[in-house]
Amino acid sequence: MNIKSLLVTALVVSLLFSSAALAVPISGLYNTGVDNLGNALVPAGVPDPHYSVIASPSGPFTPVTVDAANYPFPYWISNNAFSRWIGPAATYANGPAGNYTYRTTFSLPGAAILSSVSISGLWGTDDPGTDILINGASTSQTSLGFTSLTSFSITSGFVTGLNTIDFLLTNAGGPTGLRVDQIQGSYQVPEPTGLVTALAGALLMLRRRFRS
Repeated sequence: MNIKSLLVTALVVSLLFSSAALAVPISGLYNTGVDNLGNALVPAGVPDPHYSVIASPSGPFTPVTVDAANYPFPYWISNNAFSRWIGPAATYANGPAGNYTYRTTFSLPGAAILSSVSISGLWGTDDPGTDILINGASTSQTSLGFTSLTSFSITSGFVTGLNTIDFLLTNAGGPTGLRVDQIQGSYQVPEPTGLVTALAGALLMLRRRFRS
């Protein structure tokens, strides 16, 4: 193999390895009311496997999928095939007035560049969504309520290992619930430059050998 061919090979390898620095999807992020494959849990009253209510006027509880065939629908924005409303396991999703905190979790590997992590999605609440917390820190984001979904974005506050996202809302009384849709995230990892550097060194040695 001549020097030109070696240089081309090194360039190709470099480009292939540089692609590893592109965004890596975050696993473990789920919309509300879906199974582990991301498909909506069709029956009403099914416990959500990815969200929990860690604080409410009546204490912590496991939220369930809300019956879309009855009140508070059609006042709440409709479900879709990839996201459902969740709320208390009570008739018409009724819950006492007060503050509710819905939590979901995900993990980041040790190689993740924390400054590159980003999560986005849509959320709807009954009644108003008052904040989204990442690992307990406020992001100062609110929702418009239950007739439409509001976009959110989280770009800081992440840690290696387990992370928590808390969706806060205040219920004025009657039906209450949360809907999260299109949640997704990504992070970057450092480029594996060691091999590319080694190849460059080897090419330099070969070039000197050919010149001698």
